Amino acid sequence: MIYAVTFFIAFLLSIFLLPFTTKASEKWNVFSKTRGGIKGKPCLGGIGIYAAFLLSFLSVSFFEVPFDSRFFGLMVSSGIIVLLGVMDDVKDLRPLVKIAVELVAIASLVLFGIVTKLALLPVWVNILITLLWVLFITNAFNLLDIADGLTSGLVVIISLTLLVISLVNGDIFSSMILLALAGAHLGFLRYNYPPARLYMGDTGSLFSGFLLAAVAINISYAPLERPVALVTPILAMSLPIYDTLFLIIMRMRKKKPIFSKTGDHFALRLMTLGYSPSKSLWIMYAFSIFLAFSSLVVAFGSNLVGILAILGALLVFVFMGKRAGMVRVE
Repeated sequence: MIYAVTFFIAFLLSIFLLPFTTKASEKWNVFSKTRGGIKGKPCLGGIGIYAAFLLSFLSVSFFEVPFDSRFFGLMVSSGIIVLLGVMDDVKDLRPLVKIAVELVAIASLVLFGIVTKLALLPVWVNILITLLWVLFITNAFNLLDIADGLTSGLVVIISLTLLVISLVNGDIFSSMILLALAGAHLGFLRYNYPPARLYMGDTGSLFSGFLLAAVAINISYAPLERPVALVTPILAMSLPIYDTLFLIIMRMRKKKPIFSKTGDHFALRLMTLGYSPSKSLWIMYAFSIFLAFSSLVVAFGSNLVGILAILGALLVFVFMGKRAGMVRVE
């Protein structure tokens, strides 16, 4: 029951709080950027997502989750990321400034004990892996937020995938975080599903990517006899990872800066192929669900079965990448 309560509190709070972020966007004149200088949609929805997550998690975890170093580390570091996101939505910070603040947040994670614990690797290597993982995933979700309903839908799918593993492990801490995050984003989809009335902005995408990356390294995946299961979080989040790598390659081909605005995202290329925004969105959802099931096979299957699942996912990525790479975009 406590898990259901966590999810529904976050879901209901998200629906209730998000209209206030629309008013805040209007008051501070924070809207999405469109071509021709036309005012876009309010884009401070991430504040409502964070508030719904935080209130839900704190209200329920007070009775169920011990207030240990991981708890404080996650609250402090995610708070830093949210402040960064708000400043970026309001002032449009430079990429190097964003990365510097993200590194500060990741350092606080490490200081509070949220770090990869890969056997046979020295501490400094685990710290380096943590830094690179969280930094990449945080920015992958930030870059992914380019189509109505896309990022929130993928956050829900990935959160529920990792939730299955944390529940099997009896990891209450990770389970509560994932349920609160999924509930907050499901409520946000009421306003963000195409045609969107509200965007999450950098606040929501940075926070969600950071939180998922941090929780993913907190979950235990593999006994020593099943090392392939360590690939589980990578496979679960492989769609944002793939989209980011695909984007970087396409922009490098065009000799464009990585953080420039272009139509090279996989979801946008689907629309260029003639699919409607809703149909493109559901293609991405279906792909993410396929990857979710594949990652669960890797998590709970034998080494051989896990390797076959990974190879199957790679083949699908190669096929889709070849298809999307042939699309001409401006």
